[in-house]
Amino acid sequence: MELWFIAALFAAIIGGISNFFFKVAAKKGHSSELFMLVSGLCSVVLVGLALLVFPEPLLESKILNTVVFLAGFAAAFAGIMKVYALRYIDSTIYFPLLKLLAPALTIAAGTVLFGEIFSPLEWFGMLIGLTVPLLLINRSENLRQSNLTLGLIFVLVTSLISAAVAITNNYAIDAGLPILTVLFFTVLGVFSGSVSSFVLKHGVRGLNASLKQHYSQELLQAAVFRSAGAVVSVGLINYAYTVGGTLSVVQVIYSMYILVTVVLAIIFFKEHWNLQKALAIV
Repeated sequence: MELWFIAALFAAIIGGISNFFFKVAAKKGHSSELFMLVSGLCSVVLVGLALLVFPEPLLESKILNTVVFLAGFAAAFAGIMKVYALRYIDSTIYFPLLKLLAPALTIAAGTVLFGEIFSPLEWFGMLIGLTVPLLLINRSENLRQSNLTLGLIFVLVTSLISAAVAITNNYAIDAGLPILTVLFFTVLGVFSGSVSSFVLKHGVRGLNASLKQHYSQELLQAAVFRSAGAVVSVGLINYAYTVGGTLSVVQVIYSMYILVTVVLAIIFFKEHWNLQKALAIV
């Protein structure tokens, strides 16, 4: 079993646990902007500590650093919209659709932008993976959702951003940017985007009052767990790129994290499930 595959597999498992805390934030009614702000700050601290232990040159390529930073900045807004989406539609709807769209976009990018070529077996495996959402979604789900249309809009936007971030990180790794450097500028962008979104929503004058109103110990705990999982899973994905994993295949494997998230949502929040969904998860 190759190292890139092991890294992608563990990234999916840890990423699934990490993404579950978006559902926690949605169900508990936490401020999505503050949740991402605290999560982004925790991620910067964690990656900063890793850089102290494993120093890397941070300013070798200012252009690549800027591109990765902007991708992280956009990812912050995707995270915020993810919390909003999960208020309107179940995890069993949101994550399967995200898994369908984001990997499909990265497969297209891998073939067009990076000239990736797949064997018939790899094509077969990726296509099977992309069909999982078809088993998880049916007409009866429409009646269970708070606002299916708005939720689907959030799915589309977050899928586009997720694919763009994956493409950008893969490009930076291929160009020779070290893993922790990519991770640092990504989380720095996430934190900056989160601060910007919080200021835009509450205004500079209302920051203090908003922090007092929305901050809680539960929010902090969820944000810490989410950021720790996100840092580890993204780090493993970037490592997979460096040891031979291609953008398309790694992202399809990583997208299986939705199964972990969906199972946790069913267990802890009693989301609807049936035999069809159970078979899809298996």
